[in-house]
Amino acid sequence: MSKNKKVLYQIIICALFAALAFVGTLVQIPLPSGGMIHLGNFVCVLGALLCGPIIGGLAGGIGCGLYDLIIYNSLPGFFQYFLLKFVMGIVVGTIFRLIINRKKKLQFSLILASLGVALAVLTTLVIIFYNIDLISFSKSITKTTLYISIVVFFGYLFSILLVLAGVFSVKLKSVTKAVMFATTISVIVNIVLEFIWKLFYNMWVEMLAVKPALIKGISTMPSCILTGSLTVVIISLIYYRVYLATKNLNHINDIDVEEYLKEVEDCE
Repeated sequence: MSKNKKVLYQIIICALFAALAFVGTLVQIPLPSGGMIHLGNFVCVLGALLCGPIIGGLAGGIGCGLYDLIIYNSLPGFFQYFLLKFVMGIVVGTIFRLIINRKKKLQFSLILASLGVALAVLTTLVIIFYNIDLISFSKSITKTTLYISIVVFFGYLFSILLVLAGVFSVKLKSVTKAVMFATTISVIVNIVLEFIWKLFYNMWVEMLAVKPALIKGISTMPSCILTGSLTVVIISLIYYRVYLATKNLNHINDIDVEEYLKEVEDCE
């Protein structure tokens, strides 16, 4: 493929994933603390895994950013989600390629278990913040305790699944462990950056005092945990099958997952 054709192909693939990210963000469940559960993150991560960090990051950033710009007419929202999803795609795509290209077996047992503990800590913080009134809700929502219970349930459930994946990682394909690891790291980074963005935006743009700004920032955590957990589970289940199905069509693919699996199995 010539250089010009490759660039055109990259633009088309990026536009395709951006459109999918936009539609994925439309498929959503609004949450009472603000934010929503949606599939935009899923498209961003899948694009980064299949086509590289730049394609995934740009596609996720453009698709999710345009959602806020078109639906809510929010230019700050566009820049917020463009930045957050671009970083998310860069993180997951880069980490995954470092693992695959290294062609060495990593200590996923300890890593996955540690990520499970880290997510459990974040979920515990949601409980603490809720009990000291640092999570705000829509005034029309009365069953706030039920909502927090659902967030905590899924947060701890996914934490336990990560720990179990670490303990019994020998039963998982190496590529599945790599996908789970890279995606979980990107989700945790997204949660932290979402909080930091909200905190500084509310303090420096909306000119809120520290506590109200802190409340609005912390209130993004439940939706990030739910959306992130859903993203990791779905990606871990389907990535390898999608990779095999699109391998001969994906001219941007720069890694050989099957070669990685062969190398790792030979080392075991």
